Amino acid sequence: MKRENTQLISAVIAEFIKEERLEEGLQRARIFKAWDIVVGENGARATTNKFFRDGVLYCAVNSSILRTQMYYRKEEIIHNLNKMLGGVLVHKLILK
Repeated sequence: MKRENTQLISAVIAEFIKEERLEEGLQRARIFKAWDIVVGENGARATTNKFFRDGVLYCAVNSSILRTQMYYRKEEIIHNLNKMLGGVLVHKLILK
């Protein structure tokens, strides 16, 4: 029996993700995971709410000291996030 119409599993998964419109949710999960790595353990613990839309990452930080440090490192954080994500996804960071 000869197999016809064979596909790589990665192509099948990519097609499924596209058909089910899961790209945005997966992208958001990747961004939040990268955030936790870039800001470190203390920064991740101090971040209570994260929201991403239209290239803007909104983060609520419950420590005023960490928020101030992150504010002054904003461009560096954005650069490191995009570097981890392999493209320019985060254009702006808003800390609350």
